[in-house]
Amino acid sequence: MIEYPSIINSSKAPRKHCYAFNKLDGSNFRAKYTPKQGFNVFGTRTQLVDETTPFWGEMVLKFKEDLDKSLTELFKSKDFRDYREIMVFGEFLGENSIAGRHEDEPHKVVVFDVLLGHKQRKFLKPQEFVKTLSSVVETPEVVYIGNLNDDLIRSVRNNEFGLKEGVICKGTEPSGAFVGGIWTCKIKTLEYLEKLKGIYGKDWEKYGE
Repeated sequence: MIEYPSIINSSKAPRKHCYAFNKLDGSNFRAKYTPKQGFNVFGTRTQLVDETTPFWGEMVLKFKEDLDKSLTELFKSKDFRDYREIMVFGEFLGENSIAGRHEDEPHKVVVFDVLLGHKQRKFLKPQEFVKTLSSVVETPEVVYIGNLNDDLIRSVRNNEFGLKEGVICKGTEPSGAFVGGIWTCKIKTLEYLEKLKGIYGKDWEKYGE
């Protein structure tokens, strides 16, 4: 099952039109859907899991309880039913989750991307993702629509949007230079980076930019 591609830093991203989504602070979740078997394969960012996997099994249970039915109905509709495979990517988190650490509290899975196809894979464009998914399941808030530029980067760094971690920017026009045809970059707040330094010390960069 394909893993979510690496996200580039804003310094390497095109200065082009994008949607900037609230970057949720949790752990990566993925689920594979096929028309014949529905959702039947699940994973974290790097390993496959199921309901019996210690701790991570909770993310599978939450997905099945809260999202499976709604997404299955959507993927059976005429816009999606011809795809041989669909990958759903989400963030598993609770109110106090930070940098992959989770407290003993209620958790949920929030969908942030959908990858369509088996060989010629493509991500839904962000404008299509919002239009199609936001009324079906919980998705990250859109905090900005416009060109990626220095003003946006500075605003996120200074946390003018009131975010916990930062944003994920996604290009609105397809680009064959990136996995799934959509460029994606991350911008984190200076406040969040300072929190990482306090938690991880000299190893904070592994969890930061």
